[in-house]
Amino acid sequence: MSARSIYIGMYKITVVAALLLLLSTGDADAYGTLRCKGRIIDVGTSVAKVTALCGEPARRIVTQVPVRTATLNGFTRFAGFATSEQWIYDRGWGKFPAVLHFDHGKIQRIDYLPRRSGDK
Repeated sequence: MSARSIYIGMYKITVVAALLLLLSTGDADAYGTLRCKGRIIDVGTSVAKVTALCGEPARRIVTQVPVRTATLNGFTRFAGFATSEQWIYDRGWGKFPAVLHFDHGKIQRIDYLPRRSGDK
């Protein structure tokens, strides 16, 4: 085996490793973050802290979601309702509106709308 073939083999391995590294970092910010008054808001932030830093949202959407639990014989039964909230913040001109998804009083996910929430 020549030195050239070893070099080419190592080059291919390096390129493949670099591509895998780039692809694996794609989900690092999957849930997003939001900046309010110079502070970072991210997943796990409480409702009280979001309200203190970002103020009241432009819009709130509250939904009741049915909750089911598993029984011993493998079936499920209705256990009640859970409240889920979505807060929409209009962040100003040139910035996409942010949607904060809350469950149990903490942010579960942050998304951005493709256009301003009031635009048609």
